[in-house]
Amino acid sequence: MPVAITLSMDRNELLVVVIAVALMAIPVSVISYSVITNTTVSDLTYETETGFEVTVTESKAVESKPVVGNDSWTSGPLELSSGGPASATVSDDAFEASQVGIESVDATRNPVTVNRSDIGQVTLDGQFDQFTTPGIDPTDEQPDFSYRAGEPVTVSVSGVSPDNSVAAVADDQVVATDAAPNPDGTATFQDLPRGQQTIRVAELPSELSIRDVTDGSLIDGSETTVTLTPVDTGEPVTRQTTRDGTINMTGLPVNTRFAAELASDGGYYDRRVRLPARIDQQPAYLLPAEDSVAAVTPRLRLADQTGRFDAERSELRLQRPVPTDAGTQYQTVAGDILGDNGFQTALQRNQQYRVVIVDPTAQQTHVTTVTPRRSEPTALPIEPIEYTTTESISGINISTAYRRPEGGDRLAVNLSNVRAAELTLSEAGNASNTILEDSYAQNMTADVPVPDDTTESNWNADYEATNMNDATISGQQSIQNPTRQERRDAVVRAVLSILLVVVLGSLAMRIAPSVGGAVIIIAAGLLWLAGWMPVEAGLPSIAVGVIVGVLGVISGSRRSL
Repeated sequence: MPVAITLSMDRNELLVVVIAVALMAIPVSVISYSVITNTTVSDLTYETETGFEVTVTESKAVESKPVVGNDSWTSGPLELSSGGPASATVSDDAFEASQVGIESVDATRNPVTVNRSDIGQVTLDGQFDQFTTPGIDPTDEQPDFSYRAGEPVTVSVSGVSPDNSVAAVADDQVVATDAAPNPDGTATFQDLPRGQQTIRVAELPSELSIRDVTDGSLIDGSETTVTLTPVDTGEPVTRQTTRDGTINMTGLPVNTRFAAELASDGGYYDRRVRLPARIDQQPAYLLPAEDSVAAVTPRLRLADQTGRFDAERSELRLQRPVPTDAGTQYQTVAGDILGDNGFQTALQRNQQYRVVIVDPTAQQTHVTTVTPRRSEPTALPIEPIEYTTTESISGINISTAYRRPEGGDRLAVNLSNVRAAELTLSEAGNASNTILEDSYAQNMTADVPVPDDTTESNWNADYEATNMNDATISGQQSIQNPTRQERRDAVVRAVLSILLVVVLGSLAMRIAPSVGGAVIIIAAGLLWLAGWMPVEAGLPSIAVGVIVGVLGVISGSRRSL
């Protein structure tokens, strides 16, 4: 019997040893999520077989019980993965409805891929304090991802066109490009700058289109030679001839603006224009040389009465409404350095052009208009403006005025102490009626005409500007039409004048009707001459005074008889 007991104890000890060995063979991560639920424990770390560690910092962060695979960590729609040792931290930001945010990403040894079913895949390479993305959409102007990093990093994104080069844009500057996206629609941006960055992913156009300015159609069938010269070097980079209205831009710098000279075989007027960088590419436009399109060739000259602009360094941009796929929009159709001799080009007669004068040295931009009528020297005046309202917000100054010079009503707006600004001038109560909507890279002044059919309206100046401390400030400034106030004042004066005539006439009538009539005539006449009583009230008042006076004289004559 004692022998049997000893044998039984040996079997139990053996079973304990087997269980212990089996438990030691199971990864720690499996034990952790099999015995602990994430809804009650925070700062829980999971590790995949590849050595990728994911730390959950908040108990409510995980939508569902995580699943740890060979190289991935998954919770609901979110999957994080890495092929080797790396780490990342998950908080509530990872499951926000509009974006996914990951913290403390160490992808220095192996890239970390972030994939949420409603956002799309992004791969991180480097050390990130924080990374956020609402999803990648190269077709809009909105930010596609942001991050904070102490050293340059690399980010690969999905959702781009496999046929176009793409660029990463920060603060309107291209900071990285991928000239050959993968066939599966991914692009890699290497050596993105350190610090806190907000990146927009944009497709780089491979062609420059040349279009008819009157209808927006491609110049197809008319031979056009295009010479592109970088603005900052002065040496021609490319010269191409086209008959289908397009030229190849592949391989040209993406951050460089070009001075373009377009020479047609006779179907269109030659043109000089400065094109934006490829990242903000817009078509070049030509004016057809046809009898149906009346054209003049004025020489536009700067007439600056403020002394803020230098003609030798100031660039002129001429803009006009052009049909586009997005509707009729203002586009730059001609322009170059003004110079002391001015800028001469063919323009459509009686077509109003928006004039943008940019002096990069003085950090000043002026916006006005010109309507060419004859082929002769034409002044582009910049006049001193007396603003009626000025407001300073976080260092930004905005001044406005409703002007009424001889040529017609005008709106004037000045934005100063800004690094960049967006300005929209729209009719109060009718925001769809805009007379100016554009972006500027420096201090700017606008002095633009009010349409003839809206000269009785008030206006709003909506702005969003970056101050000298790189803070973004937005607001709205009301521009009151003085005609409305003058009419209100005129009504008040007319009412007061009529009341004064009635009171004085009533008091005088107590003395004698003839005296009352005389007082009415004198008071109404003086108020009329002073401009207080309008003609519509003054003449009847004088007539009433005459009638009262005559009746008073007749009545007095009868009493004397």
